[in-house]
Amino acid sequence: MKQHIKNLDTFRAIAAIVVMIGHIELFRLQKFGSEFFYFMPSGHTAVMLFFVISGFLITYLLTQEKERYGQISLKAFYLRRIFRIWPVYYLVLLVSAFLVDSLSWSNVLFAVTILPNVSHSIGCGWSGSPQIWSIGVENLFYIFFPFVIMFIREERIPMLLILFIVCYALLPHFIAFTNVRILQNETLEMINNKFFYNNKFDTLAIGCLIGYLYAKNHTWLKYLYNRYVFFVCLFVSIVCWFGHIETKHFNDEFMSVLFSVVILNVCTNNNLKINIENSVTKFLGKISYGIYMYHWIVLFMAFKLFPLTKSIGSMVVLYCFVIGVTILFAWISFETIEKYFLNLKKKFER
Repeated sequence: MKQHIKNLDTFRAIAAIVVMIGHIELFRLQKFGSEFFYFMPSGHTAVMLFFVISGFLITYLLTQEKERYGQISLKAFYLRRIFRIWPVYYLVLLVSAFLVDSLSWSNVLFAVTILPNVSHSIGCGWSGSPQIWSIGVENLFYIFFPFVIMFIREERIPMLLILFIVCYALLPHFIAFTNVRILQNETLEMINNKFFYNNKFDTLAIGCLIGYLYAKNHTWLKYLYNRYVFFVCLFVSIVCWFGHIETKHFNDEFMSVLFSVVILNVCTNNNLKINIENSVTKFLGKISYGIYMYHWIVLFMAFKLFPLTKSIGSMVVLYCFVIGVTILFAWISFETIEKYFLNLKKKFER
């Protein structure tokens, strides 16, 4: 029951490229104390875009599977996730282990069990490829989420997702208030500041909500399939993202809601007839997982191989090398490792 959703590859490509450039700028900032592209959108927010895309697509497919067969095959679902995620993940883990200055048993254990988000949350993430924290967030979320589609009554799922999103977003603020006024516990403060910031289950749930509404052709869609709502969300998301405008609280959730409305309309609203796909974005979207996973290793190579300075010429070399080599590695990975396991994954598609 594999279905291509138009324009989704373009959103994947945007998210992957923004994360890669954001990390190039992070390296530059750490080495030279300055940024080259100030107006580049936030790489962290690009990860929220990835989460919304992932939640949207997986929920749509799970809901369609249940509608078609009357049930969800957990075995098939987990195997599809394993074949898609694990091969590249463990390859990157193995290669990047040589880039890590020192390893602790807890660090290795969390990384090997695909829970790098846990070590990242307590300040000892996988420094050879720290971006893998988001894979841990998705992995943990999708261990439990299929049970929501399987066992919760259909009419209750949207409200349950909204309740989860609101409670998860508010909980750290409640904990902070309680801790400051009553408990004053340093451990609780660390958990509050680190865990919730680095485990954005609510942004995944926002993507799940729009995926469910689309899959069920829910009546709420008539309020979201509105060109004025769409253009306002598109405009605000671009201005905030590129202009580095952030709300003091709930910024990730706010941006994820904007992204979800934009994705829903661009990818599924036939009345708008928007097409943002072309051969380049489809190609980059297809290899976006590899771009996301390999770029930190390539970045490390660049700073080891080249005597980089703050000059324009040096920055051009850096950008050309990192973007070009990352895309090359991602393409080779897709055509060899990923395609092999994607073919195995197809055996478990329903």
